[in-house]
Amino acid sequence: MTPPVRLADGLRFGCTRCGNCCRQPGFVWLTVDEMASIASHLKLSVEAFQARFDVQWDADAQSWRIDAVDGEGCPLLDGNSCTVHPVKPAQCRTFPFWPELLDDRDAWQAAKEFCPGMDAPNARLFTGNEVRKIRRKAGVA
Repeated sequence: MTPPVRLADGLRFGCTRCGNCCRQPGFVWLTVDEMASIASHLKLSVEAFQARFDVQWDADAQSWRIDAVDGEGCPLLDGNSCTVHPVKPAQCRTFPFWPELLDDRDAWQAAKEFCPGMDAPNARLFTGNEVRKIRRKAGVA
């Protein structure tokens, strides 16, 4: 693991809405409240939402998850658009300021390969304090 990303000068990020982050393999972690918000947004019951998107309980993580299949990505993605953008989970709202990216400079650089908004010269400059605050909201990713 390499040293953390330097925050003293802040970090630039501007979402381009390309959907690349949503196509990465892994899991979308959900709280009960987030599931309820997403289900309501989609005009589904929580149970119907869980069934439609194969939401699973992860006993090790003690959290709900949706599998974002490599190549297909998050099932909540339609083209390049998030179908639940106004109520998307904290994990999605806080990208790319996740602990695992901020704590390892190589991981940050690797994420930049698929995310054109990271360190983009004309993107918004987030101060180090703003990044740390967003990171705290990211929780476990």
